Amino acid sequence: MSLTDVLELNKSELFAKIRNGLPIVPQTQNLLDCKDDLLYAWNSNDSCLLVTNWRVALLEPEPKRAKVGYQTLIPSNTVGLHVDRVLVSNEGSLVALSGPHGVAILEVPRRSGADGNFMDGKSKITCRTYSLDALLFQNNPHLEVRQLRWHPDSVSDSTLLVLLSNNTIRMYNHTKLRHVWKVGPHTFKTGANTSLSDFGEISVDFDIAPAVKSRGTDNKNETSTTTLSATSSLNQSNKTLAAAKANKEKVEWPIVILRENGNIYILLAGIDSEMIRLQGPITISPQTSANYGLESCALLIIPSLPPTVIIAESTGKLHHALLLEAETKERSFSEVDDCLFIEPSEWTLHVTETVELELGLSGSGTANGTGDTYSCPIHLKRDLINEMRYFAYHNAGLHIITINFISELQRFLDSEAEDNQLVLSTPSSAEYILCTKFDSSDRTNAVFGIALLQMPAGLVLLLSSGQVISLKLVIDAQLLITPKDQMLRKATDAALEQQGMGPSFVETIKALLQRSVSQPILADKLASPSAHERYELLNQAIEVLRTQYLKRHELVRAEFAKRINCIKLQKQQQLEEIKNLEKEREVISERAHKLAERFEEISDNQDLLVRRCQKLMQEANTTLPNNVVAEREFAIEVARINKATKSLVAALDTARKTSNKQRYHIAKSQECGKVKTYELPEKQHRTITEILTQLSSEIDRQITDVKRINKILGT
Repeated sequence: MSLTDVLELNKSELFAKIRNGLPIVPQTQNLLDCKDDLLYAWNSNDSCLLVTNWRVALLEPEPKRAKVGYQTLIPSNTVGLHVDRVLVSNEGSLVALSGPHGVAILEVPRRSGADGNFMDGKSKITCRTYSLDALLFQNNPHLEVRQLRWHPDSVSDSTLLVLLSNNTIRMYNHTKLRHVWKVGPHTFKTGANTSLSDFGEISVDFDIAPAVKSRGTDNKNETSTTTLSATSSLNQSNKTLAAAKANKEKVEWPIVILRENGNIYILLAGIDSEMIRLQGPITISPQTSANYGLESCALLIIPSLPPTVIIAESTGKLHHALLLEAETKERSFSEVDDCLFIEPSEWTLHVTETVELELGLSGSGTANGTGDTYSCPIHLKRDLINEMRYFAYHNAGLHIITINFISELQRFLDSEAEDNQLVLSTPSSAEYILCTKFDSSDRTNAVFGIALLQMPAGLVLLLSSGQVISLKLVIDAQLLITPKDQMLRKATDAALEQQGMGPSFVETIKALLQRSVSQPILADKLASPSAHERYELLNQAIEVLRTQYLKRHELVRAEFAKRINCIKLQKQQQLEEIKNLEKEREVISERAHKLAERFEEISDNQDLLVRRCQKLMQEANTTLPNNVVAEREFAIEVARINKATKSLVAALDTARKTSNKQRYHIAKSQECGKVKTYELPEKQHRTITEILTQLSSEIDRQITDVKRINKILGT
């Protein structure tokens, strides 16, 4: 599996089909889009839309992924546009095909079957297609499409907003034109640039902010809006709108419009409202000597609270601003807007930071030794999974920008502390993911399509060379840290904060190793680079290695040396302190031993003195002349009992000695008696026993005879 094509899309049949029909002009376009599990791609050769189920391909083994088929959606009416933008509606029922001079809508058929394909997996499907205002573009060949977006408030998922180069926004519902909103002075272009285009008064982009509810619409002189809800996505804003409609509240959607000179206007209009309100130009603060967005080319709104507005310049600068409600209404002083009815502005923009992108590798923007920095239009795309992140793609590749202050805003809003202050201290980060311009040639390998995949998160890029880049994305960088490591880091930071020691050494090393530029993927170009171009690329790589790697490692080495010297000094000082403490411990131990002996001696002397004092007190008590008779008798009785006790003890000792003596003699006599005992032999014992038995029998017989004789004599 290739690291730059994890989905194996370069080998797939779909991209093999469209690779040979890519536009010749290498300008950034977007011929790809993704909705749920379907990936859409425009085939310029056959003027049809190809679609495949990328999740089914992902489930297949790697050798079989390239063989996953695709479906061809054939327009019912030939699309005669040079399509440079494919945009799927919010619910995926329609696909907008946009070109510089026209817009077409293709109706998507129903999905059915095991893999969720269209019409049970039919390979070719004819879809109903209709063009929007084809006659208008035909009669105005210089009229161009600048931007188009699907309206989030569309119940039927069919409302499309189109920004044209004549400073108008047209709202369509299917084929029907609903509204035409004038957002700037009307321009007429007949081959030469007009004064409006020279001064940058042409609208170049727009985006839709979260919904607000109208307030005080009956009074035309005083109209203001309050935020209804700033949700995490426009779909949630749609739900808020539905709830507002249920309560019969009038809801307006702020449409933020960007002009080429950096001026920003807000058009407040509902999807069904006839009356619109245009405000601007919006005040941008803080004011700088170099105005914001002098070469503005793109605008993006992230529905945070408050909404975050990103303004892109073709020089590579990205301005991050917060859309806030103004304290006082401000009127426009622009002369070019005299033909428009513009209300006092109720909004203001506060720029929090400016991020500068690297368009190509360092030095690649120089051409013919002029030293001019390369610039090109930048296109922005939101990340629907992570609201803190968005993408910037252009002729020189792709950047991923993470806005870190959005999370700080969320924590500030969730905090219940009264004294909590909002401090936006964490800067945003820009990562150069793909670089397609790394030499000084005029050839570019522009991005021709970008599609964001969900569940799992991924990214698909189509380049003008026909190469496909498919990468996996991390939803949130914080998920890479385990809960155990996160808890340990929080505990360490809390301990260091309590001790007042500042950041840890690990964080310091990480900050030193943090590179100001990233090392992007280098994409192949249409033609192999020359030896001079390869030499420039090598020099640039060496320069990046020196400045971003070796130099930082030298700084880290110096920091480590400094840290080691500090630790050695601390260790030496601690060893000396340990020796001093050991000596003090020995001295204290000796003193403690002497004090213990002295304490025992003093304790013994104290007991002796106490006994002497008690004896003296008794004698003094006894010899006192005023001593009572009872005390004397008691003392006499105690003396008598003491004398009797001593005599009893002496008598007891005598008795004990006598008893011991008697026991000795008794034991002696018993031992002697046992020694003098005579025992007859067994034979003699048996003979004597027999004799005694016979004598006993004889005596019994004689007794019987005597009794018998007495009986006879008695009768």
